[in-house]
Amino acid sequence: MKAVGGASEFTVRSHEIDYRGQATLPALVSYMHEAAWDNTVTLGISMYDLLKQDMTWVLQRMRVEMFRYPRHSEELTVETWASGRERIFMHRDFRVYSAERELLGQATSVWLVMDMVKRQLVSLPELITGIEVAPTEPPLPFAKGKLPQLKEPTQEQQIPVRWHDIDLNRHVTNTRYLQWVLDSMPLEVLQQKQLREIDIIFRAETALGDTVHAAVAPAEVADTFLHKLSSQENGKELVQAQTKWRKVGS
Repeated sequence: MKAVGGASEFTVRSHEIDYRGQATLPALVSYMHEAAWDNTVTLGISMYDLLKQDMTWVLQRMRVEMFRYPRHSEELTVETWASGRERIFMHRDFRVYSAERELLGQATSVWLVMDMVKRQLVSLPELITGIEVAPTEPPLPFAKGKLPQLKEPTQEQQIPVRWHDIDLNRHVTNTRYLQWVLDSMPLEVLQQKQLREIDIIFRAETALGDTVHAAVAPAEVADTFLHKLSSQENGKELVQAQTKWRKVGS
């Protein structure tokens, strides 16, 4: 079986917009995840298919670029396809289009499979390796290499992990991590700038009852920030990210 791509339709809802009336990035990434789920169902490798074997998908890295943020009630199409496969990685790409086929944003992502009993990463099972990955779209340049380390935070906060932060895998959902990364930004940046790119690496899981330490600092490059989320419980690094910003309207 060939890994054909898929397309899912969405409408930006009122609770998914910011004070400018535009969709938030966590909302848009959630659309991408939903489109990926729809596509994996078609291919027979959805999370539910993996859970039958006590395994599940986990996101390891994602890089999102936004060219224009859609507004409230705008209709979108998210196209997604498996763009490559390695021994333990599956690469998946996304493109977000307006109803007029304007390219609003795009993303690359890397996915792993976790053993739900041992809570350990495993090689891709035959269920997945039996599918031929033959992308109909050229693969997007995927994120690779290390991100710069955050050494001296300029802003920090503590975030308790609550019940509604937990997903089907019984750990904090990755869109919540994304939200916490962005919420840690200085208020003046959030008010005066707009996120144009994020590269986020998910390093470890955390669960209900933990407290997450969020730290951020400007990078050496203008309009670029470095981020780190870590567990207050054990000090483990959970997320590393780099964000790039532009002036609103530019």
